[in-house]
Amino acid sequence: MSEPLPILLAHGIARFDELRAQLRKIWKAPIIASGDNLHYFRGIRSRLREQGFNAHHAHVPFAASVADRANELRRETQRILEETGAERLHIIAHSMGGLDARRMIADCKETAKSVASLSTIGTPHLGTAFADIALAKGGDTIVSALSRILSLEGFKDLTRPACATFNDSARAAETANDVVYQTWSSIEPDEKSVFLPLRPSWKIIHDEEGENDGLVSETSQAWTDELCGTDGKVKQVAQHRFPFYADHWNQIGWWHPNRWSLSDGLFGVKAQIDEYERQVGEVYLEIANSVSGIS
Repeated sequence: MSEPLPILLAHGIARFDELRAQLRKIWKAPIIASGDNLHYFRGIRSRLREQGFNAHHAHVPFAASVADRANELRRETQRILEETGAERLHIIAHSMGGLDARRMIADCKETAKSVASLSTIGTPHLGTAFADIALAKGGDTIVSALSRILSLEGFKDLTRPACATFNDSARAAETANDVVYQTWSSIEPDEKSVFLPLRPSWKIIHDEEGENDGLVSETSQAWTDELCGTDGKVKQVAQHRFPFYADHWNQIGWWHPNRWSLSDGLFGVKAQIDEYERQVGEVYLEIANSVSGIS
C-alpha cells in the first residue's frame, strides 16, 4: 500500500501566531511552548501526524493580496513536494487560505496538476459582509495608510464583489482541472458564545447574511455544490458542516473563555476544553481520511 500524499495546512489572513513570534524576537523572550500547540492550527499537524499523515504548515504573507499570497503558497507547495518526493499533495485551508489555494490552482495549470484535493474550512468563497462594511467605513483608508510598512491589501479581496469577480474568472479552470474540491462550514448561533473580538462582525454578518462563524456566513463558507464549465462539464463540490457549533477561532483548534462557564470549576472547564479540542481534531482527521484515497 502506497503512503498517503502530503497534507499542506494553509492559514488565513492576519496569522496571529506570527505576531507573537515577531514580538518574541524583538523582546528576546524564551520559547514557552514547543511543537504546534501555539501555532495558528493549534495542535492540528501533530494530531494528523500521530495518525500517520504527513502534514506540513504553509507560511504566506500576513495580509497581502490573494494574488501575492497565492504566489507564495505556490512556492510552499513546491517546497513540500521537493522535501517529500511526492508528485502531488492535499491542501486543507482555513479562511482566506482557501482563496489563496483556489487562486494558485486556477492561475497555473502545472500547479493544479500537483494538487490532488483542496478542502476549505470557514473560507469566504462568496466574500463577507463584514469586509464590505468595514472598508466602506474607513477601513480602505487604513489599508492605504499602512501600505508602506505592511500590505493589508488582502482585506479588499474578501468583499462580496471581489469574490464574485474571482469566482467568475476561476470557474472554467476549476471545472476543467483534476483537483477534488470540498468545503467545511460551521456556525455559532449564540452571540454570547462567540469569541469576544468577533462579536461585532458576527452581528454585522448575522444582520446581512444570517448564520455565521463570526467572520464568514455559512452560505459563503459552503460556496457551491457544483462547478459548471463553459463546455458543459460539471464537477461536484462536496459540502460538509462541523457536527458541533464553532466560531472562526474554534475552527482551527483554539478555545476561548466565554464558551464555558467558570461555575463548572477549573477542572470541569479543562475537561470541556480538552474534549472540544479533540472534536476539532476529529474534523481534520475526517478530512484527511476522506481524501487519502486520492492519488
